[in-house]
Amino acid sequence: KAGIEGALVGAYAALNGVFGNRFEGPNHWVTGSITGGEANKGTDPGDYSTINPVQRYETDATQGDLNNLWRGRYEGVSRTNVVLNLLTEATDVSSADAARIAGEARLLRGHYYFDLKKHFNMVPYIDETIPAAEVGLVLNNAEIWDKIEADFQFAFDNLPETLSQAGRNNKWAAAAYMGKALLYQGKFG
Repeated sequence: KAGIEGALVGAYAALNGVFGNRFEGPNHWVTGSITGGEANKGTDPGDYSTINPVQRYETDATQGDLNNLWRGRYEGVSRTNVVLNLLTEATDVSSADAARIAGEARLLRGHYYFDLKKHFNMVPYIDETIPAAEVGLVLNNAEIWDKIEADFQFAFDNLPETLSQAGRNNKWAAAAYMGKALLYQGKFG
C-alpha cells in the first residue's frame, strides 16, 4: 500500500511539470495568459526567446517548449496508469482505499487529458490497459471527451467529500472538473 501511495504522490507531482519548463506549469502563463493577451512576455527579445513566436501566434508543430508540455502531460498520464496497474496487483489495500486511490488517479488522468485536449485537440488516448509495447501504435484520431468524462465520473463516484491530507482530490474537485469538461464541449443542459 505504501508503494502505491508513493506512486500516487508521484502522479500528483507531475501537476507542476516534470521538465522544468514554463510551458508545463499549471498556470498556463504562456499558452493562456500570453496568447490570451492579458500578459506580455516583457523583458528583451533574447530572454526566453521561444515565447516570442507564441505571443505572435507563429508557433509551429516543431516548437520544443510545446513538445515539453506534451511530454509533461503524458508523463502525468503514465504515472496515473502505473498507479492503476499497481492497484490490480496489490494484496494489502482495502476495497475502500483502492476505490479512493483509483478515484484520485483517475481524476488526475482526466486532468492531464483535459489539458492535452485543450492544447492539442486530437491526442492518443492511453490508459492502464494498453501494454507499453503498444503505446506507439495508438492513433490520435479518436474523440476523447467521453473518456475524460468517465474518469471524472469515476472519481466523483469513488472519492470522499473530504480527505485528511491537504491538496488531495476529492468528490467536489471531480464534480467541478466534470462541469468544466461539459462547459468546454458546450453541453449546457
